[in-house]
Formats: sequence, C-alpha cells, structure tokens
Amino acid sequence: MKDEKYQKLTDYLKSTGKTEIQLTLTEIQNILGFPLDPSAYQYREFWANCTASTKAYSWMDAGYEIVTVDLKSETLLFKLKNWI
Repeated sequence: MKDEKYQKLTDYLKSTGKTEIQLTLTEIQNILGFPLDPSAYQYREFWANCTASTKAYSWMDAGYEIVTVDLKSETLLFKLKNWI
C-alpha cells in the first residue's frame, strides 16, 4: 500500500546501497520533511514490518526491514532483505 507521503524515505533507502542503515527518528523526520507522529517515539509497534502499513511499505518497497527499534536512543536499524 503505497503512500506518497513516505516516498522520500523509500528513495533515501534505495539510494544508500548499504545492507544495513541505522537512522535516528530525527534523521527520518528530516528525510521525510515532516514531524513523526508522537506514537513513533512511544510504541515499537509503530515500526512494525507490516505490508498493510503505508509507512512500513516505504522501507519494505526499498527492500529493507527494520530489525532493531531502540526507543530509548530513538534509533532504528534497517537491514536489506531479499523479498520473495
């Protein structure tokens, strides 16, 4: 389920060429160009790798999954995955 709102994150992830990318929530906001929902800072579930989620589709469409969510340090680890 694609949402143009998150396209900048898809484009960023695709452009890195890295197998793993660690980003802070602030960096993600800067990439997107708008503030994240407050629940992004409170709930790990906000970052679930779920194809029904427009935000998750943004990283999954780039070939990544989130493997680590650390809300204390406000960082996410994206890892390139071979989607079959």
